[in-house]
Amino acid sequence: MKKLAVLPISLFAALALTACGDDSSSGPDNTTPSSGIEQPGSSDGTDPTSSAGPEGTLPGTSSDGIELSSSSIAPVDPGTTSSGSTTPTVEFTTEAVALPDMGCVTEPVTFGSGVKVTCNGEFAGNILDDSDTSPFDPNAAAYTSFVGIQKVFAAIQPTDKAVFILRHAHRTKSEEGGLLTGLGYIQASEVGKKIASTEEIKFWHSEIERTLQTCMAIAQGRGQTTISHTALADLNGGWFEKDAAKIEEYNASVATTYDVVSRWAYNEYTDPTINYNDGFYDLDTRGAQFMNEIILAQVAPQSRISVVISHDQMLYPLVVYATNRMLEMKHHEDKSWLNFLAGVAVIIHADGSVKYVPVMGLDEGTVQS
Repeated sequence: MKKLAVLPISLFAALALTACGDDSSSGPDNTTPSSGIEQPGSSDGTDPTSSAGPEGTLPGTSSDGIELSSSSIAPVDPGTTSSGSTTPTVEFTTEAVALPDMGCVTEPVTFGSGVKVTCNGEFAGNILDDSDTSPFDPNAAAYTSFVGIQKVFAAIQPTDKAVFILRHAHRTKSEEGGLLTGLGYIQASEVGKKIASTEEIKFWHSEIERTLQTCMAIAQGRGQTTISHTALADLNGGWFEKDAAKIEEYNASVATTYDVVSRWAYNEYTDPTINYNDGFYDLDTRGAQFMNEIILAQVAPQSRISVVISHDQMLYPLVVYATNRMLEMKHHEDKSWLNFLAGVAVIIHADGSVKYVPVMGLDEGTVQS
């Protein structure tokens, strides 16, 4: 069995961490992190257990057990993005931050390929390998399904730039801080192994702590001993929201609030005269603005390979936009939602052309809420 490694990571840049503006509300963030979740007493790899779901506290682990250690924040004057929102550029003064040892060990699963994760002696979940053996076509005109992140990474040419925009890894419940669980750390570390190389990459994340934790674990999985990273308020989750009060009105009229986002993103309503445009920006206009002003103008110029970690309320509509609504992820029809460590890869070719590819870091790009 392999124990979760604890390596010191010297931090060059960081942020003032907040606890708002993300996917910490109710909904699919309290769902199964990947397919094939094995629970004690379950022989088929399904999860027959309580409605609390894997987002609950890891058995035997409190949110205090996964805080970043000895962080000292020194605020500096924030910058401003082209979209007009504040972009903190504060720096850590701490000498080193170590990923916490949560008593997690891994061993091969008894079915398929992947690892079983046990933390503090209790089953936490499985991390299964991508079973899709079909080749990845980097020249396809469009993509209608998620592609394993390792396939996309391997297809990047030396003259390309790439930005991987992903949801954070598995976390605890919001009332417990919404920090990564031991399973989440190992998920992110495994994703790091899939994009390992001798080339260090730049990380970007929201002002919510679990996104920085995800970046750290990915960097560790890649074999990096240092991590260069920047926080962007634009990644906090509300990029597509125009009027929060109107969205609350919409949410109050449906059984699940995620149907509101889903119907708006796909422009599919039970009554064509009733839409959610007063609460949300136009998906295509706002999606293009994010890609142009944040990803292409700010993120991509700073590193050949970049990883951006955000939240499902931000990334769900962004993935729908990037795939021109051709990706089937309609929560209002089948309860499918964006999985942890899934998102979109932005490939920038030497001639300036840009390609969007929906990517998954785990074995599934979607999860049932």
